[in-house]
Parts: sequence; structure tokens; C-alpha cells
Amino acid sequence: MNTNFPDKGFLNGLAKQMREKVQNYQDPVEQLLTNCSAAMNWIADYITDENVEWTKEELTVDSLWLTGTNPEWNEVIIKKGARSPSKLHELIKTDKTVAGLFSELKFDEVPILVRLDEEKYKVLDGMKRVIAAIRDDRITVVAFVAIASGVPAPKCEPHVVYDLLRSYQRGTNKDQEGLIAALRFLRKSYANVSNLLINRFDSSWIAAIEVREIIQEALQD
Repeated sequence: MNTNFPDKGFLNGLAKQMREKVQNYQDPVEQLLTNCSAAMNWIADYITDENVEWTKEELTVDSLWLTGTNPEWNEVIIKKGARSPSKLHELIKTDKTVAGLFSELKFDEVPILVRLDEEKYKVLDGMKRVIAAIRDDRITVVAFVAIASGVPAPKCEPHVVYDLLRSYQRGTNKDQEGLIAALRFLRKSYANVSNLLINRFDSSWIAAIEVREIIQEALQD
């Protein structure tokens, strides 16, 4: 990410300071939510969803549905291997290029995370361990399995709401109707947004009357 700030050393110190400041007031689940948002994955969506139950199980490797990692690996895992552990196993055994791609991976006993969806055990976290297990001819892996019931109810980071409000307050985008629509979208998408608008972004945090009126409008269905 580019910046016009002149002192990179100062920025490194500032980044460290902000990281420590945030970690001091976040519990582990909040830290996970922040980091998963930065990593752009679905893990925290399932961890924070109170409509998801978890079980710890020993699953066969061949029962897993392989998920995306990075564009280079996805060419093999998804396009050539069709998300199938058995097909990926065959590719690793018969194609030296594929074998080399995954040669440095190491298996450990840390459980993977999977989500049960459409009767498939879709890998949520731990694809490197899964690929290592496939390569090493392992039969089973231990997994925490997410089983969702009802309407999904994940949580989002407070900053997602704050980013929208800040852009309006700074004047970078004064589309009032668009802001209201965006806040309503977040309310319907994440279980904690209404509470954030009522309690986290109340008048003690957002004093501007115009923005307070927007929040009240966004809270109306």
C-alpha cells in the first residue's frame, strides 16, 4: 500500500504501537475476527456465529472437500484435482512438478477446521496440513467440524461500520442514501451491527447530529 509519509522507520514504530494497543483491549475471539478479516477468509464467520455448533471428530482424508489457497496452488487443487483428495494424491504421485509444489509442507497433529455444507466436509482452515496428509498417505485427520443451523449470524468488526461513518463525516462521500443503505445491508448481514449502531456508535462516540439521524434511519426496517 502506497503512502506519501516520509519516514518509514517512524511508520514501523507506529504500526507496532497500534498493534499492541489493539491487542491490549481485544479478547482472542476479537483478535481472530480482526486477523481473519485481514486474511480475507471465512474462519471468524463460523467461530463467531452462535447458530453454529462444533464437534471434534476424526475424519477420513478422502471425505474432505478441498478449498482454495492461492492462485498457483488452486490450479492444481481445484482445476486439475477437482477438489478431490484422491485425485490430488494421484497428481502428487505421478507429476514431479506437482510433487515439488507441495514438497516443503509438513504435517502436524493440530486439528483442522471444516464446515459441513451440502453433506461435504469443506476445509475451513488447515489446507497445508491436509495436503501434507494427502501426500504422506495418511488415512485420517482430526477436525473441528462446524455445523450450522438456522440463518447464518456471523459478527463483523466494529471498524467496518466505523469506516462507513468516517467517510461520510470526512466528506469523502456525502451520499446519505447510500450510507443508510450500506448500514442496513450490514445490519441484515451481521448479527452484531444493530447493537454496534445503538451502543458502540451512540452519541458519546458520534456527536454529529446529522450522522446520528442517519444511524437512526438505518436502524429502521
